Amino acid sequence: MLQCEGQHFAGQDFSKQDFSTSHLQTCSFERCTFSGTRWVEASVSDCIFSDCSFAGSDLNGIAARNSSFLNCDFRGSAAQLGGLLHECRLTGSRFDEARLAGLEVQGGDWSYCSLRGLDLRRLCLRGLRLREADFSGCNLQGVDLREADLRQAVLHGAKLQRADLRGAQLEGVDLGTLDLTGVRLDLAGALALARSRGAVIE
Repeated sequence: MLQCEGQHFAGQDFSKQDFSTSHLQTCSFERCTFSGTRWVEASVSDCIFSDCSFAGSDLNGIAARNSSFLNCDFRGSAAQLGGLLHECRLTGSRFDEARLAGLEVQGGDWSYCSLRGLDLRRLCLRGLRLREADFSGCNLQGVDLREADLRQAVLHGAKLQRADLRGAQLEGVDLGTLDLTGVRLDLAGALALARSRGAVIE
């Protein structure tokens, strides 16, 4: 367990440590390694993690609020991220092969993230900033993406059936090759879909 407030760490290796029930507040971590760590029921508030590795870590039950995970690595089939992320920035982070089951997302910025091939079924990503995020091959069936910023996001090969895209910003998103069975769109989304399929709107 780690109790941390207002401290700065750079280049440290915390691999395999148990951070369960830890409380971190206003701390910053730069280029630190957290591979194979456990964060069950840990609390993280107003912290910054930049260029850190959480590969293969268990973050089930973590509660992170107003924190940033910038260009961090959460990759690997052993990596699990579940719990609460409230107004967190994960810009540029990578989640390939990780499991995000049970994750509750309340706002924040996930722009430029790599989420390739993940099973995100039934997650609520409403209002999330996802500009240029890579969802290639993702299962997004039934996902709530209302009011999300998906501009220039990559959805190549994604499963999007029954997703809710009402109010989402879809500029630059190629929907033309996807199965949109049951997808919910508003008028702006329908126009974006028509343009992605080559229609000229006059």
